[in-house]
Amino acid sequence: MVRSIIIGLIILFNLILQSTLFQWVEIYGVVPNTSLILVMSFAIYSGRNRGAVIGFLMGILQDIIFGRTIGLNALVFMVIGYLIGLMDQKISKDNLLIPFVLTMLATVFYETINLLLLFLLGCRIELLNIIKKMLITEVIYNSFVSLVIYYYISKLFKLSLMKKGY
Repeated sequence: MVRSIIIGLIILFNLILQSTLFQWVEIYGVVPNTSLILVMSFAIYSGRNRGAVIGFLMGILQDIIFGRTIGLNALVFMVIGYLIGLMDQKISKDNLLIPFVLTMLATVFYETINLLLLFLLGCRIELLNIIKKMLITEVIYNSFVSLVIYYYISKLFKLSLMKKGY
């Protein structure tokens, strides 16, 4: 129960920061997607089912607050949480290269799904500009920010109160 409350508070705190403070730390119009990074971090430590649930909850809250398309972030974050959670027992949780690479892959997956949806909705997409300006910048930015966030999430999950089930 304590673990769920702590994760819930981190999710709420992240949504507040993402909608306020992080708007001031953009690079080339890109803000770090800390929700994606948190889903990845929680999934590594929680496994596939809990990773999927955390991803869904984080995504649906982000959909409601930021209001683009209800359900898209929920679906994409749930899939990311599940897939990364599958690696729960197979990866070294102390190696910082793991979250760096997983964040790169998750960001590419996330943005590819968003671009596909925009294309299917009939929006004009300048793919080369999007890849150059946004995707590459976002992949690099998210990956480096993930090192900091993952470091603190890993410290949190090593505490005894986080080792009990929720």
